[in-house]
This record gives sequence, structure tokens and C-alpha cells, in this order.
Amino acid sequence: MGHKIITRKYQPNDARDLANIYYHTIHNINCRDYSKNQINAWAPTSSLELDDWQKKWAKIIPVVALYGDKIVGFAEFESNGHIGCFYVHHNFQGRGVGSALIFAIEIEAKKNNIHRICAEVSLTARLFFERKGFHIIKKQMECSNVMVRGCKLTNFVMEKIYHFDDLLLRTLNFSDIPIMVNAFAKLNWAGKTTSTFEQYFYEQQKQERMVWVAFLRKQFAGYVTLRWESKYLPFKENNIPEIIDLNVMLTFRKSGIGTILLDEAEKTASSRSKTVGIGVGLYSDYGSAQKLYVNRNYIPNSKGATYKYESVIPGNSYPLDDDLVLWFTKKLRYK
Repeated sequence: MGHKIITRKYQPNDARDLANIYYHTIHNINCRDYSKNQINAWAPTSSLELDDWQKKWAKIIPVVALYGDKIVGFAEFESNGHIGCFYVHHNFQGRGVGSALIFAIEIEAKKNNIHRICAEVSLTARLFFERKGFHIIKKQMECSNVMVRGCKLTNFVMEKIYHFDDLLLRTLNFSDIPIMVNAFAKLNWAGKTTSTFEQYFYEQQKQERMVWVAFLRKQFAGYVTLRWESKYLPFKENNIPEIIDLNVMLTFRKSGIGTILLDEAEKTASSRSKTVGIGVGLYSDYGSAQKLYVNRNYIPNSKGATYKYESVIPGNSYPLDDDLVLWFTKKLRYK
């Protein structure tokens, strides 16, 4: 009778086996999709040395997969939901090792209320991760650890969002408004008033705007709106709906809430348009949003910045506030 794949936490004496798996999997499996020079840069013989691995694994404890007493794979899962190394022994491909590692990671994610898992995935592993429910948010042509040796690798930033029982996503109810106002008031967040959210609600009732709210562990976590007819003229003229006013509460950032809200807005926008638009402020408070939109394949619409929906004029001065905006669009692929 064959052995079942089981998983456990890394132990210090596993280091040699894990280093070997890293090296030999890349040289025997990933070589199908990468050149010899790329493979040697990715996994040089020095990667078989244990000192750096042992230091790393003392801080990031890998999940280890075993077939009987033999170590056949490992994965690094960080507290922020990032998967680092994820390798299956080259002689145990297609035997459920990767699935067992993903299952162990998902259990850990649920236990720690991690709603977003992401990874930099190779060409070789892309299909496996897609079958596990991950989707590509960015294709990148280089990896920092190999650029030192002058090589570029194609890989993919992929993510998976988990809707656990403690996450609620729905359209705005009138009864949500005082909860939202109170949450923003505690943060001294300007502009998040009762009248603003009541206006959103009434526009939703008239089907001019959609508003989604997210609650995590019964606490208000964030919201986003989708306006079918944008006030920004290039969007309006081309019937491009606008995602506007995405906000995630500070305590719930980096938990996947923003991604969940954007997914819902983009999916709904795709029912009427092949393109969706979004505007983003230019000062540092918008830094996280700028990075998020670029990673989700939004690109500038090449028309420059606006102030209160009017194009800025070179040489003129404008306040650096929420009304100074750069505009982005994204092609949608939802059916």
C-alpha cells in the first residue's frame, strides 16, 4: 500500500533535504521553461550550501511534505499571506504533494484570518496555481535575486482571495450608514459624513451608482462604489463606468479587503462595458492605491491629470488635494 502525503512544520535537520529539493527541482523541472543560463542563475551550486537557508528558515518556518519518511516538498508561508519558496521533489511531480502543501497553507491562513494569499509563480508552476484558484495580477520580466547575475526571468504575481465565514460582502443598506460614519469619525477621516453616504444610497436606489460594503468578523472593513456615468468627460463620452471612493479601514489593510471590493466592482462593470476607469490622487496617502491599481493592470489613459475634472494647465498652480487626480483604465475579461 502506498504512503499518504502528510505535512508538518520544518525541523532544523530538514535543511539539507529542502536545499536539495530547491536545487534539483529547478534543474530538472523548471528547465522545461527556462534557459540553461537562467536555471544556473536561479539555482547555482552555491544554493546547496546551508548557512543562508538555515538563517532564513529559523525566521520563516516552512511547511514540509513527506511521503513516508521521505521529504518530498516544502513551502514557505509568511504571516502577511505571501508564499515564498514552493517546491516539489522532481521525482514526485503530479502525485499530490503540491496540493497537500496548498491545503496546509490554506488551513494556516484560515486559522490566522488571512484572506489573501499571493506568490511569485514561475512559468512552470502557473497552471498548478491557476487550478488551485489563484489568478494573475501582474506579469513581471525580472526577479531581483537573478538580476544580480545578469539574467531575467518571466514570472507572475498571483493571488487568491478567501471568503471565510467571517467575511460579508454586500450592497449598501441604509442601516449601514451610521456604522460607517462612526468608523470613519474614530479615525478623524474627513468627508465621510452621513449626507455623503445617504447620497450614495439614493443614487444606488436610482441605479446610478453601486455601493458595496465589506464586514470582517462583524466589523465594518471598507467599501467601494461604481458610478455608471462618470463626471470625467473622457469616460462619460466613451460609456466607461468609474470605480470611485475605495476605502479600507486601517486595521483591515493587507487582508485582501481592497482586492475583494475591486473584484466585485470590476465584475459588475463588465456587465455593461469592456473597460472600467478609476482616478487616483497624487500625494503620498494614495501610494498604496497607486501600487494596487498598477498591479491589477490599470494603465494611465494618457490624458494627464485633472483638477475637479478639468485638465490641468502647465504653469498654473493647483492645491495638492483629493481633487488633483490621474486617470487610469483597465480592460475587463469577465464574462
